[in-house]
Amino acid sequence: MNQIIEYVIVGGPQHGMVCRHPVPSVPADAIAISSNDGQLCRVAARRRASHASTRLLLLHPQATGEQFRTLLAA
Repeated sequence: MNQIIEYVIVGGPQHGMVCRHPVPSVPADAIAISSNDGQLCRVAARRRASHASTRLLLLHPQATGEQFRTLLAA
């Protein structure tokens, strides 16, 4: 069974993009999404969204610490 996740990509060509995507029911740390440049973005953090669901922050390999901290605090 698929679940819908909401995620934000941190770093790379899609920095800051918010998406909703169906994924199989797997642990969050097993989720990886391929960005437009072919790099795998992996889960770096989870945040509670305002509507009582979870939003994941997916870290691009070229993301900077500043980009990560900015989106984590948003």
